[in-house]
Amino acid sequence: MTAVGGWPTVAAQETVDPPTYSQWLALEDDGLEFVFVDWANVGDEAIVELEEADPDEEVPAEYEDDPMVAPASEGLLSAYFFLGVDLAQYRLGRLLDDEDAFESTVEGLLRTTDAFVVSGEMQPEEIDEQLTAEPEIEFLRQLERTDEIGEFDVYTPVEGDDVAVGVGTDAIVVADGEADTPETALETLVGAWEGDVERAIEESESFAWLLEAAGDGEVVVGQYGDRVAATDGALVDMAFEELEDAEGVVSSLTPENEDTASGAFAAIVDGPDEDALGELLGSSADQQSITIVNDQVVAAGTWSEVENRF
Repeated sequence: MTAVGGWPTVAAQETVDPPTYSQWLALEDDGLEFVFVDWANVGDEAIVELEEADPDEEVPAEYEDDPMVAPASEGLLSAYFFLGVDLAQYRLGRLLDDEDAFESTVEGLLRTTDAFVVSGEMQPEEIDEQLTAEPEIEFLRQLERTDEIGEFDVYTPVEGDDVAVGVGTDAIVVADGEADTPETALETLVGAWEGDVERAIEESESFAWLLEAAGDGEVVVGQYGDRVAATDGALVDMAFEELEDAEGVVSSLTPENEDTASGAFAAIVDGPDEDALGELLGSSADQQSITIVNDQVVAAGTWSEVENRF
């Protein structure tokens, strides 16, 4: 075991319950990529900054080379704009910031390569009204209820077959990925949520460990299997040379107050380069600690007076 940095080394981690969002995640073709935002906790502070943000805005230079900051910051921005822009065509783009328009409340945002999950307390009737409304302008699309998957009503376009939307009392699931048909992707996510499809944390002990070590933040990004260091259609940029051979990577950030954030990082790397990882992980942090046990890498950091997206 090797430790670097200014904090005490923790030799073993206490077993904790997996994060709730993990119940949606299933391995596809031996790989998985996701972004999760705990909107119930981070949303009120983030909304003002995000409303003024540019979707193409870059992470500040001091953080862009730190895998404990840049991917999570990018993930928060991409999740917010995906809902606000991409889901606007279904009249759902104001779910996050228009309390007058919706009684439904949002608690979490989860994005995968094939789908987007908006979890919380949903009012299916009002979502149905938005999805099935006649389009008033060309940009808007009309869907119709066509099926059921478990406890979710399924909506597909009146014209086209490129999306499937599942609506339940706990979540809205929008499947529009290219790997499967939208209905297949929707069946996989809903099946995992309802326990009918094997979840990633059940199929892979390695992935379960990654989430246990670093998946409990308010903004979490992860790549596993053949999605590690992906550049083709990647949700966030995690292509760091020191991590390109990793089995999996999870990084999370949590704002503690206006000026301070804490982060956690976990990776499984065959033959990790301790010196290189010590320079890379938390390179922008005010305090940093790294623990390496065999192929398991865990890092933690804190940032004070941080210029961030929260």
